[in-house]
Amino acid sequence: MKRHGFEPASLVMGLVLLGVAAVFLLDATGDWDPSRRLTVSLAAGGLAFAAVASVVTRLVRRGHRGDGGPTA
Repeated sequence: MKRHGFEPASLVMGLVLLGVAAVFLLDATGDWDPSRRLTVSLAAGGLAFAAVASVVTRLVRRGHRGDGGPTA
């Protein structure tokens, strides 16, 4: 298998989707009756958090490269 770099945004989104799946599983078994608003908020908030993690990762990696980026 080809090696690849660590992507924090993928980790965050995977954990969020596991959380959403757990909510649906608890709803299906009847152990918990969540509102649609909670489920949608969890998914949307997780997507936003993953986007922030992606932007921060990109900024940190660009800062560690040493080049200051394009100069005009």
